[in-house]
Amino acid sequence: MYRPSIYDRISQKREAAEALARQEAEQQRIAAEVPTPAPVLALDAEQNALRIAGLNLLMPQGFVFRDIETTLEFAGCHVSFGARMRVAPEDLELSNAVELFTQKLRERHVDITVVRQSESVLAGHRAITLDYQFNVDQERRHGRVVCAIIVSTDGNERQRLDISTVIDPDKSPLADWLIAFDAMLAGMTAQ
Repeated sequence: MYRPSIYDRISQKREAAEALARQEAEQQRIAAEVPTPAPVLALDAEQNALRIAGLNLLMPQGFVFRDIETTLEFAGCHVSFGARMRVAPEDLELSNAVELFTQKLRERHVDITVVRQSESVLAGHRAITLDYQFNVDQERRHGRVVCAIIVSTDGNERQRLDISTVIDPDKSPLADWLIAFDAMLAGMTAQ
């Protein structure tokens, strides 16, 4: 009859401890890969403000924004930024909202090319990001829009929220703008 020596038992304990450590490390790695869901932010359509050059401009109660179109400047380059909110009928699906947005773009720019469409998140809500290109007087433009359907704080009305930007992709100072745009949207807060 074989009886393990003390060295065999020490070796078995060491191997078991190493296996347990590997298993725990793998579980920690898997847990780290699971993304933490973004908090779902409620939409309060009647609470609006703009922050311009460090100044807060509060809109009067009861006024609801519909469209914001503005031009930003960075290193002498212009960046278009827009936000649009519309009532979303109960039967409107997010994919259909993106199709409607694309149709409106095609009405303004017949040469539009959809570059990429992907699932994303806006203020904790399911969204679709659409990248597209078109020409303005022989100059190429790159646009990105993030579309989401968000339920208002009172739970009675759904809103379609589109946040977009358009840049001249040939301007080197704007090389990182789309990354900054995505980070800006990821950092959205309520109130």
